[in-house]
Amino acid sequence: MSTVTAPPATQARLLELQELDTRIARARTTLQRLREDPALAEAQTAVRRAHEAEEQARAAEQDADAAATVASERAATTRARRDRTRSRLDAGEGGPKELTALQHELGTLEALLSEHEDAALEAMAAADAAEAQVASAHAAAAEAEEAARAQAEALRAQGQAVTVEGRELTARRGALTAQLPADLVELYDAVRAGNGGLGVARLQGRRAGAAGTELSPADVAHLTALPPEAVAQDPETGLILIRG
Repeated sequence: MSTVTAPPATQARLLELQELDTRIARARTTLQRLREDPALAEAQTAVRRAHEAEEQARAAEQDADAAATVASERAATTRARRDRTRSRLDAGEGGPKELTALQHELGTLEALLSEHEDAALEAMAAADAAEAQVASAHAAAAEAEEAARAQAEALRAQGQAVTVEGRELTARRGALTAQLPADLVELYDAVRAGNGGLGVARLQGRRAGAAGTELSPADVAHLTALPPEAVAQDPETGLILIRG
């Protein structure tokens, strides 16, 4: 397999590199998880729905206000007609027949006015209720916005901390790889790319450390017989194995 050689102590430092790469990968995964945080998505959806509810409440309030205005104007118009009819009746305008007609008209207007005033009161009550609903919807929207803002701030703080950690780990990785032979690092990176992020493990008996794979006795015998400077690799996965 590999023709790369390095002193055993230098090879062992790949384990440090693996640890750094594992932590860097974990930091990247964490950042991705923070960007796709379901709680934030739910909070943002709640904000959108709260604003939609507030808009609907405001539209209902406008309709209720318009209805209350129409009902109040209708009652005012009927009241004015009732008052004019009553004034004419009190003044005794016209003959007996006209006065009788005015008396009948007054009774009709009184009944109509009562109906219109009741309708106006109901419309005003509905307008008040719609106004209260708007206030409630506005408060709910503000609460939803605050919850989403708090969640976003918490995620941002976590993301900043993870980003700082990732930069520090990357800097440490750069410093470490600068101390290692380029061909050794190149081999490690190639193996790691083909093994889901795992490039090196310590050979413990027949087992390849964190990889969890078990080598055959023949493979172990072959690897342990290699010169100390030779870089040993798992014949199945290519994983670099640190002996001793």
